Amino acid sequence: MAVGIVVVTFNRLDKLKIALKSFEEQTYKPEYIVVVDNASTDETPEYLKKWKKDQSDYKKYVITTEKNLGGSGGFYTGLEFAQTLSSDWIWVSDDDAFPESNALENAKRYLEGRETSMISAICGEVINQGEIDITHRRNYTERGLTVVTTSIPTEYYSKKEFEVSSFSYVGAIINKKKLKEVGLTRKEYFIWYDDTEHSLRLNKVGKIICVPSIKVHHDVGKESNHILSWKDYYGIRNRADMYKRHFSKKCYYFYCYNSLIKASINDLLGRHREYNKVSRKAIHDAMLNKFGVDALYKPGWKPQNR
Repeated sequence: MAVGIVVVTFNRLDKLKIALKSFEEQTYKPEYIVVVDNASTDETPEYLKKWKKDQSDYKKYVITTEKNLGGSGGFYTGLEFAQTLSSDWIWVSDDDAFPESNALENAKRYLEGRETSMISAICGEVINQGEIDITHRRNYTERGLTVVTTSIPTEYYSKKEFEVSSFSYVGAIINKKKLKEVGLTRKEYFIWYDDTEHSLRLNKVGKIICVPSIKVHHDVGKESNHILSWKDYYGIRNRADMYKRHFSKKCYYFYCYNSLIKASINDLLGRHREYNKVSRKAIHDAMLNKFGVDALYKPGWKPQNR
């Protein structure tokens, strides 16, 4: 089993250094590491020039984009290049994901001697501040007019393996043959739901299996009360498009029109006005197939009434 690594980074050099060190310390070395630098404006470009020249047991590649393509564009770029390299499997993660030293070895141990023609991907246990973060491995089920999202319960992680229908790009290892079959990340999403949509595609051509012995620490902290940000626009828009692509029309239209009706009711009641604007535009854009970076809701935007 040969595995390559794709890491996407943007202006988080401290975390990137830890991530790259985590791969350097693997007991089973990767074939290569591809770092996609999403046009960082800090010291990341200089660091990566030096990192690439340092001797290692694996090949190193750095792709620097001309502008920030978001996570979606970054993973598209990295996976597109990785498809041309020699590994059979491709690990994907952001710069804030730090695998334990035996992660790749445990992945190798799981896959070796196993029939992999019907496995699209395997993924590991995500740990956040010492606890299993169940939000990264999920099942999606259509029930009536709605799509039910279920995070895998903590107790499942005591098993040697279990199947899921979707994963995040945190400690996911994709079968390159299946990747070529379903295609790359939807770069037009910019951020959010790109990994979920991609994994739902992969799940249609093979199994996605979570192997808890593959452990990765995710350095994101824990959310308190949610504050509206520019990212919410992409979450609402891309979720609608994902429903359109993977579930029935009735679920897609129910999600869209229910979101618009809720926004209108909230306006009448005088609450959540800023969120209503974001939600309404996101749904309209999804229905009109308007993707990419929005002219208003882009990095740096903040709600007027906070």
